[in-house]
Parts: sequence; structure tokens; C-alpha cells
Amino acid sequence: MKKLVIRVRPLCLVAASSIVSAQPLAAHAEVPSFELQPVTVTGSGAPRSLGSETAATSVLTRGDIERSGARDAVQVLNLLGTALVEQQGGPGTLAAVRIRGADSRDTLVLVDGVPINELGSGQALIEEIPADIIERVEVVRGNMSALYGSNATGGVVQIFTRRASGDGASPAQFSAGVGSRGTRSVSASVGAGNETIKARVSAGRELTDGFSAGNGPNANPDADGNRRSHATLGVDWSAAPGHRFGIDLSHIDGKLDYDDPRFGSPTDVHKEHLVQDGAALRGAHELRPDWTLAWRLARSRERRSDVAIATFGYTSDNAFTNDVGVLELGGALGAGWHAQAALEKMKQSVDSTSYTVKRRDVDVLRAGATYEAPWGLLRANLRHDRTSDFGSADTGLVGGQYKLGGGLSALANVSTSFTAPTFDFLFYDCGGFPCSNPDLRPERAHNVEAALQYEDAKTLLRATVYAVRYRDKIANDANFVPQNIARAKNQGLELTARHALGAWTLLGEASLQDPRDAADDSRLLRRARQQLALHADYTRGRWHAGAGLRHVGNRPDVGGVTLPSYTVVDASTHFALTPQWTVSASVENAFDRRYEPTVGYNGRPRGIFVSASWSPKH
Repeated sequence: MKKLVIRVRPLCLVAASSIVSAQPLAAHAEVPSFELQPVTVTGSGAPRSLGSETAATSVLTRGDIERSGARDAVQVLNLLGTALVEQQGGPGTLAAVRIRGADSRDTLVLVDGVPINELGSGQALIEEIPADIIERVEVVRGNMSALYGSNATGGVVQIFTRRASGDGASPAQFSAGVGSRGTRSVSASVGAGNETIKARVSAGRELTDGFSAGNGPNANPDADGNRRSHATLGVDWSAAPGHRFGIDLSHIDGKLDYDDPRFGSPTDVHKEHLVQDGAALRGAHELRPDWTLAWRLARSRERRSDVAIATFGYTSDNAFTNDVGVLELGGALGAGWHAQAALEKMKQSVDSTSYTVKRRDVDVLRAGATYEAPWGLLRANLRHDRTSDFGSADTGLVGGQYKLGGGLSALANVSTSFTAPTFDFLFYDCGGFPCSNPDLRPERAHNVEAALQYEDAKTLLRATVYAVRYRDKIANDANFVPQNIARAKNQGLELTARHALGAWTLLGEASLQDPRDAADDSRLLRRARQQLALHADYTRGRWHAGAGLRHVGNRPDVGGVTLPSYTVVDASTHFALTPQWTVSASVENAFDRRYEPTVGYNGRPRGIFVSASWSPKH
């Protein structure tokens, strides 16, 4: 479980540096060890080790998360240099994820396989998801619509929550911490079970006074705090040989103060209450040794209430729900062939009176096949989506891997994708004048990529080049009515690495891209051409220490502003005092770099967070 962390205002950088140098980690501390090739499922729909995927995939394991000191999903994704997270202030404020220069609504986010992108904007709200509940994160870059449908044009982020091991390890954990800006937190979990049935329940709370989210003459200069609590339950049951069931329940409740420097004034007060609930029941049944029938019934629900105390104040209350049912058959066809076929049903709804239509139904048929041989593999996926509001969409993906020898392999993918028009575009009611368009078509894209990969027992390196073109992009016309009138393009190079070197573990990612408006060749708003993330960890005995660097290049933003590039350095350390007790410390933005993720909003300033965690000896 994630160590609880709370922030303490640093007196100076020297104090921060001394804490970092004074506290590394250990096996005693129960921080999971570095995994070079963790198992993935997002890129192919079936379990594969990282490196055997044809899709460009990054994985952050529980060990990566704990060693970094990350406290929420935003900080977890910031460990990657191939995903850009734009957050409008401190913890809990709105955050958007971009992959390969796509719009934020082109990034599909799943929690335990259940989509959390909401119907109104198409965006997934990840800002209140605590790192404490995350077991691992898989990020697949590039179009994955042939597996996941709408919103997967830029890529897919899948968050897997933590579960009981079933081997008696870590039956209970408790953590508490304090930190800068009045941050304080506490969390606890209990896991129990055996090979037949196992369960894990967790709960936690974090409060922070925060800092002023906005800047400029219209921003309220007061601190914008956040109060977040969570509870989860995960159950896995092997009812009989070849028959497995699972239950996933989660509840996240966040209360936030935030700024709106674009249209507000320094005396305005904005408050938000975000509640996210998830529930899933799933099963898998072996029909024969090489064929499995799996199913899942799930719901994600998000209720967001906003209150503005201002000259032009307002109150809004929206609830978005995704109900999903999946039936999937998969198995071996013989001689290296493996096939999958699935039926899906999704119902998305909104309860706000701001929309003239409040529900979308999606029926899905998808199929895929993989052929593996000593020389490599081939794969193909097809998907048909039929929706209740804009009709049908067909997507496909063809890819493969060829082993060149000596640990080298070449990989390639060609794919098509679509992103459904959001309800903000289709059915928003502006009360008497047109501001939406029910006749919109889906946005479409074509993606081509090729990669060269090297792997051995201690190293996994990959270089990927790609090109993507978008058509029927939605933009406002001269009357501010959305139309399918825009086109865009992007091409780029991605570099990723995982490496173990004695007591050192190294993670690195870099992205070089050129996202452009295809009509006038201008750079797309809020897209950086360069991005880089590096993280190094050192472990010896009971000590661990690590540091990370994140660089984001300049970005054009609204109003003709170009935001400058920035580089942020973080550090963390852990020390196992006893087999039961571990103390930890982390430094966020160690050099206190001032930066704006988006125009008018402040990035997180320097902060120090310290915590202690306890787990019984086994």
C-alpha cells in the first residue's frame, strides 16, 4: 500500500537535500522490487510481458510508484516522458492527459477495465485518484480503437487497483504523514485469504491547504485546498478449478477550492465536490484447457458539483454514468494461433438538464487473432461500434514483430480510429441560440508506426517512429457552432528504457513530435514538441534513494501566448527502521521552479513530505 505522505514547508533546499541523502529503502520496507518485464494486458487484451507487445507500451509498477513518492494519479503519470499531463493548479484540480499530441478526449482512461471518460466532455477526471489504490499503470501510445473503441485515438491509460496476494504477505498496513502546505494524510489496508479466496479492503484520507491555483490579475490569490478520501474493496474467488470470480468496488470523494483566472476576479470563490464510484463483477470460465469464456458487468459513476461565489455566480451539478457489459471468448486455434471474439454493451448517461439528449447506447462486436512463431508474431484486430446518436464506426489494426537476433526486433503497426462527438458538441442546450450540432460525425484518424527494440536480462530499450493524420476534427465555425471542419497531423519519435544495473534501476522516456493543424500548418495548442522524464533509484540493504527529472518544452496556448519550457526535479528516500516500520521522505520540485502547465495556472511549487508506515512481520 502506498505510504502516506504529508507536506512540510521546506526551510531551504539544503534541508531538502539532507533528507534525501539520509533516507533510502530496502526489502525490509516491503517496497516492491524493480520489474524489468512486468505483465501487460492493455495493448493486446491478453497477458503478455512488456517487450513482447507490438503496441508502444509503458508500465509503472507498484514498486515504481512507491519509490517515486507519488501521491496521486497525476504524479504517477508525470513519471513518463511520453504522456503530457496538464493540471490547473495543485492536488485535485482539473487535469488533462495528452498522448502523441492528441486532444485530451482522445485518451481513454480505464480503471480495472472500466472506462471513466465522461459523456459531456469526453475527458476522464483522474486528478482525485490516490496513488495509494494503484497497483500498476499501463499506458499504450497510439491508436487502439480496434480494441477499445472511441476515445482511444491517442492512446489508452489503464489503472489497476491493488489486491490481496493470497499468500499471507502484508495482511495489514498503516501509514501516516505530514508535509508542506498543511498536508496531512492517513491510510490503512487489510488483506487476507488463500489460493481459493482472497480480499483486500483499504481506506484513506489526505488534506492539504494547497496554493493559489491561478495567477494573473483576475486570479484569487488565496490558497486552494483539497480534501480527498477513498475506500476500496477487491475480492478474488476461485470457486472451482477453472472458474474464477472477482468483485471490485471503489469510492473517491474530493472537495476542492480552485481558481478561474480567465473570467473571474480576485474576490471570486470557486468550490467543487467530485465523487467517483466504481463497481464491477467479473468471471472467467475454462471451457477446455485452451479456451476461456470471460464476462464483466461494471459501472463507473461520477458526480461533480461546482459553485462559484462571484459577480456572475453559478451552481452546476452533473452526474455521468458508464454501464458496461462484456462477454469474451478466447483460446488457441493450434499451430501458434490465438483468437479472441467479444460482444460489448455500453450505456452512457447524464442527468443534467443542460443536455437535450441524456443517453448514448453503444453495441460492439470485436474480434482479433495473433500468430506466434520463433521468428516473431503477427496480429490483427477488427471492431464494429453501433451507437444510438451518430451511427456506426468500424476500426482495424494490423501489426507484427520480427526478431532480428541478438535481442533485437523490429515492430510495426497500422491502424484506424474514431472519437465520438461529445454531448457538449452534440446536445448542449444554450437556451435559445445554437451552440451544439446533433449532425456531427465521429472524428477519424489513421496511424502508422515502426519500432526497433532491444532486450536482454537487464535491459529493455525501444525507439518508435510514428505518423498520424486526423480528419473530421470538430471545431467551431464562424457562428461558434461545432462542425467537422478541422484536420490535424503529427509525427514523432519516442524513446523508452528500463534498465537494472546492480543496485541501480533506471527508467527513461523521451518524446519528440510535431503536432500541426493540417490547414495552416500552425502548431496545435498546448502541445510540447519535446518532453523527457528520467528516474534513477539506488537500493542497498535497508536504504533506498531515488531522483527524477521531468522536462516539458514550450507550448502555444490560448490568446497567442507561448508558455516557456520547464524542468522539474523530484527526489525520494525510504529507510526500514525495523522489519515492521519504514520512514519515507520526498521532495517535490526540489529547485522550486515556477512554471505554468496551462496559461493562467501555477504548477506545483517545492514541497517536502514525510511519512511512516507499519506492517506486521511475517
